[in-house]
Amino acid sequence: MTDNFSQQPTAQQRTYQAFAAQIMNDESSIDLARAALLIASIAYPNLDPVPALTQLDVLANRVKLLLSLPETEQLPSPLPEDISPLTVIAAINQVIFEEEQFSGASDDYRNPDNSFLHKVLERHTGLPIMLSLVYMEIGKRIGFPIDGMGFPYHFMVRYHWPEGTIYIDPFNNGLLLNEQECRERIQELTQQHRPLHPRWLEPVGPQQMLLRMLNNLKGVYIHRSDFEHALAVIDMIVLLLPQSGVERRDRGFLHLELKHYGKAMYDLQAYLELDPRADDRYEIRNHIKGIRQTIAQLN
Repeated sequence: MTDNFSQQPTAQQRTYQAFAAQIMNDESSIDLARAALLIASIAYPNLDPVPALTQLDVLANRVKLLLSLPETEQLPSPLPEDISPLTVIAAINQVIFEEEQFSGASDDYRNPDNSFLHKVLERHTGLPIMLSLVYMEIGKRIGFPIDGMGFPYHFMVRYHWPEGTIYIDPFNNGLLLNEQECRERIQELTQQHRPLHPRWLEPVGPQQMLLRMLNNLKGVYIHRSDFEHALAVIDMIVLLLPQSGVERRDRGFLHLELKHYGKAMYDLQAYLELDPRADDRYEIRNHIKGIRQTIAQLN
């Protein structure tokens, strides 16, 4: 099943098409910063991505200056072997946290702007995953590959090299942790003391990061009863997870809240097709029956 766009797409539909183009190829080709700015276009439809991308370039060049590396417009090459990873991390931390004073958005956590890259760069605050994205994008621009780490309830980054792995918490001013400290942090966050799931210490790919950004926004908008923006978010999630019955179901209920009865019925039917033995299948069938009755009354 595919969603059809009109002959003359709206700004929102053009955003979906650009987002789909970002994620349809191999994950290694996804430009996370550009994809994140497309997500921000949900709330800022006239967003120009150039200023935010330029700001990331400027931050990276300041890190290069601290490391006595040449500024270049070309793709970054690996850092010289005589530069210690700890020296690089210290330089990134100095620029981001000491000079620019980026910090975690602890007081206004549910503000949607904390999930939009251009606003994070403008306000110097954001969610853990967004500060991690800034960190990763600076690393990419200086030839220092940094991975995202999708811990439960928290997001961090890591640098992996032959001598070990360095974990970094951008939400807490670039705090450095070792693996044991990460395990303790996860146990504290999950309030579990049983063995940790191995995948929690594995890096996540670009699509998983985008999905987590979108799920954060989905929760924020539903909490605010902002169903229009929540719907726009789920449309992007469905692009990432076209076979997810749960997302089709959730989108169907949002359409129902907005009185888009035909679209609600389409998504709820799609949910049952994708997950015919779902625990709530009888409830969903009753919703579909009610929607049919409503459509008949309207006609």
